[in-house]
Amino acid sequence: MKPDSRPPKEEPGFLCIETGHFGAIRLTPEQIITLAPGLLGFPDLHHYILLQHSPDSPFLWLQSLDRSDLAFVVMDPGYIVPDYQPGPQKTLLRELEAESPEDLQVLVVVTIPRGCPQEMTANLLGPVVINLKTRRGKQLVLDRPQYSHKHRVLAD
Repeated sequence: MKPDSRPPKEEPGFLCIETGHFGAIRLTPEQIITLAPGLLGFPDLHHYILLQHSPDSPFLWLQSLDRSDLAFVVMDPGYIVPDYQPGPQKTLLRELEAESPEDLQVLVVVTIPRGCPQEMTANLLGPVVINLKTRRGKQLVLDRPQYSHKHRVLAD
């Protein structure tokens, strides 16, 4: 979903929220993602939506609905590590009450240093996994030596 730059109109079935980065946006309750527990460092923030950065971009925004000024850049880790696995599939399916792997969306938080976008990194040790059917998810904390919390997104 791409944020609309026009002020959203009040319509039945839609919520209108004001965000610090995107201004006013319109969404449906079905778009809300609940992360419980919250993200590392933000344990009391549980409600988010995903916003598309641009149509051809691999980046998304994980916008907090609990704190309007907070949005994380996220991406599918498959863009940078094609065989990325956040954990045992059966365990993830069970924990997130998903029926199949296709029900799960895996995202990693991207850090972009101010003024140095070429040095952006992705946190492969703390993926966010979302059940697309229930819109519930959680952030995992992995202990895998092959991954880093500062994996370079762009090749040198």
